[in-house]
Amino acid sequence: MTNQISRRKFIQKSSLIGAGAFFSSLIVPRSIEAAGLFGRPDICIYHGKNHYTGTLRAIEKLGGIKKFIDSGDKVGLLVNSDFEILGAYPHADIVLAVLKECYEQEASQIACIQNIKPEYWKRGDHYQENKDYVSRIINNPDNTFPSKYNPKTFTRLDKIDGAKCLKKVEITKAILECDKFISISIAKHHALTLYTGALKNMMGVGTRENNVYYHLGSEKRNDPDFLGQCIADINMLRQPDLILIDGTEFITTNGPVGPGETKIADKIFAGTDLVAMDCLGAETLGYQPEEIVMIKKAEACGLGTSDLSSLKIKEIHD
Repeated sequence: MTNQISRRKFIQKSSLIGAGAFFSSLIVPRSIEAAGLFGRPDICIYHGKNHYTGTLRAIEKLGGIKKFIDSGDKVGLLVNSDFEILGAYPHADIVLAVLKECYEQEASQIACIQNIKPEYWKRGDHYQENKDYVSRIINNPDNTFPSKYNPKTFTRLDKIDGAKCLKKVEITKAILECDKFISISIAKHHALTLYTGALKNMMGVGTRENNVYYHLGSEKRNDPDFLGQCIADINMLRQPDLILIDGTEFITTNGPVGPGETKIADKIFAGTDLVAMDCLGAETLGYQPEEIVMIKKAEACGLGTSDLSSLKIKEIHD
């Protein structure tokens, strides 16, 4: 990662070039203009306070929901929703917008990979207009942290291809049974990993037994290197077809539960690259991606790139 530059450093460096920046923008696909000149962007960043329409606009800029979901698909939805403090969970309107898009694309069903409580949906300003869609979701109440294995809801795997530390896992069948997989998380502080977002969201597919192993499976309790590798490993199981990260309002201390100090950045990230998305999320909290062990481990496993200058990133504003 020493030869790679973060998005923030790239922008700062470009601002010093002066007139030469014009010519650089023609050859570096990270610029807003390049996203229009050379096809659809890899990542779209919405800036603004309208969580619902902002999400719809970001997905549309990526090519629309039809790029990710086909008519008749069974969609698995993993949402980091099981928190009570504002800034610790993704805004419900982001999820409601995704729900609307999937059903209008004629998804045959949407199933929660991890339980979403009924009260969560009602936190959204657009709940009433989408409550029929919410009523059609197949929920997963057995997978509520701390979930315990049962053969109806979960299955056991002896290995995950490519995993280095995580050998045996108990995972919800919902992650294996869906045709398409959408991950929705929030960029926020975490006491052990500093940052949590898309990669760590995948811990929601497993039982408490899995989570205990992440923290105690090494010779050293809460070994950051081991924990980071386990998080990368569980993402080797299956990668999302679409990722959204809420960077609008989030806790910057006392995560992941809160309450804590909060920051308002008014950003929603949409894309498909796990590593790049979490790099942007981490930077929104003020971290450099190289500070986050799970990001480095995930990149080493081939789960994405931290070289944001190699990607087309489109920014849209209200």
